[in-house]
Amino acid sequence: MLNLLQCISLCMLSAATSQPAPVAIVPSAAPVSWELTFRFQEPEKVSVVVPGKAEPVVYWFMLYSVENPSDQEVEFYPTFELVTNTLQVIQSEVRVSPEAFRAVERRAEDPLLLTPERVLGKLLRGEDRARHSVAIFKDFDPKATSFTIFVGGLSGEVRREKNPAFDTSKPESETNKRYFVFRKTLAIPYRFPGSQVTRRSVAPERLADKQQWLMR
Repeated sequence: MLNLLQCISLCMLSAATSQPAPVAIVPSAAPVSWELTFRFQEPEKVSVVVPGKAEPVVYWFMLYSVENPSDQEVEFYPTFELVTNTLQVIQSEVRVSPEAFRAVERRAEDPLLLTPERVLGKLLRGEDRARHSVAIFKDFDPKATSFTIFVGGLSGEVRREKNPAFDTSKPESETNKRYFVFRKTLAIPYRFPGSQVTRRSVAPERLADKQQWLMR
């Protein structure tokens, strides 16, 4: 699925710019910039009663902690994107509803848990400066049988690749890019065991052997 998503991403970029997509690139074999230690729990589902809504709102959440083992302070502005095998893309919410966060907080029982908004900013060095927070997503396509969570902001590795199709006779724009920018991103894939019929009642399984860093 990851290879498919990478291919589709490059093809979509090509279509958006009306230019050939760049060749897929991979992260450096050894870290070339700061890199944070990211620990997470498997995604869970929670139903939340939200004022003004007739039915409970379903969310998915991933609890995590992040630690800065590098020799410098780091500005931590993570991105979390959930992509299903039906190609639905859901960004995690930074300003989540108070009801959703309280529901997660009760489930987590973690006194150090910060809201997605409060976890942002300068991350000091050391294990004792680690922060705990959560990525919260709205429910996704019930037909999806697998999904991948892409986590950005964990590494300072950035690659800028020249666009071979850049037209020097025209100004740089969204449809005429001089460079493509890629950032080191952690891809965490999951699948739902069983059939589509049991999809809503089973927990997703992480495909640990397919978890990887990639440039995206």
